Amino acid sequence: MKDTFLLTDFVTEQIFSIVRWIFLVVSCVVFYYPPIASIVNFELHTFNYLLIFGFTYMSIAQIALWLAPGNHTIFSLLMKTGILFDYIALIWLLCLTGGVTSPLFPISYLLIIHSTIYWKFLGAALSCTVMVISYCIMFWISLPLSNFSIVIFLLNSIFMIVIGFFGALIVNRERHHQKLQYVYKDLVVRDYLTGLYNHRHFQESLKNSLSNSSKIEMSVVLADIDNFKMINDQHGHVVGDKVLKKIGEILKNTIPPSLGSSFRYGGEEFAILFHTTDKEKIIPFLEQVYKELREVEFTSENGTFSITMSFGLFINQHGISNQVDLVRRADKLLYKAKHNGKN
Repeated sequence: MKDTFLLTDFVTEQIFSIVRWIFLVVSCVVFYYPPIASIVNFELHTFNYLLIFGFTYMSIAQIALWLAPGNHTIFSLLMKTGILFDYIALIWLLCLTGGVTSPLFPISYLLIIHSTIYWKFLGAALSCTVMVISYCIMFWISLPLSNFSIVIFLLNSIFMIVIGFFGALIVNRERHHQKLQYVYKDLVVRDYLTGLYNHRHFQESLKNSLSNSSKIEMSVVLADIDNFKMINDQHGHVVGDKVLKKIGEILKNTIPPSLGSSFRYGGEEFAILFHTTDKEKIIPFLEQVYKELREVEFTSENGTFSITMSFGLFINQHGISNQVDLVRRADKLLYKAKHNGKN
């Protein structure tokens, strides 16, 4: 679930980054393009510094975004500094463009939405509070004001609070729905006991891999716990479940997602789909699984025992595209491993 959540926020941050660049270009046009600058007549004396500050931060943030997908720490820092930058830049712009009566005030709604996306009601409350306080300070500094300006100030303050509340409500609802959708999807494709993907997802992944690649680089592994029925008979099904759960843990920790995916094929059988036909890459990970298994001991009322597994590895070097045929060949090799003495 974390990966999906991160991906969603990452795309959101990319969108806000694009919006910042658009505002930067529009601001330059408004402040520097003579036909427009002469009409709006905004304060220009510190805009140059704001422009340098904005361009510098946004360039650094853009580079960080390129690095962020593989680094959650960078992304978390980027989220926090991004909202802080938006606040500083917005207050600066408001001061330069009329203060309380600035036509750029609606940008504050984006700031509230931005913080609400990441911190829900807390983000909405905090950003609204900070913006209202800053807006009140601008109002105080600008006194005396015309009655019209005071009305604008009151309306903007009310709208900001209302939008903050409803924005938090909507974002919180959408995030809740998104979370539920992911949970339901995960329940469909994942085995509850082992935490691995289930048989259904194995077949879907195999089918998608075969249909999406003209040059099929794939290896299929079928694995089976040796004498698992005897384990259940002697030590009970509760202990048997612990064995299955431990194997799922070993496979998840040993097989890197970049190289392959692990599945509970059914019962005491497991499967691995490797996205490569390079035997030199595959074998070390299978040997690591063997090593992990040798170091594990299980205990029950009837004593202590260890387990072994047998593997059938079929490397699809000839580009076989038939799903049933691939599984059958791996299963045949697994049967051969069991027949030759197991383990």
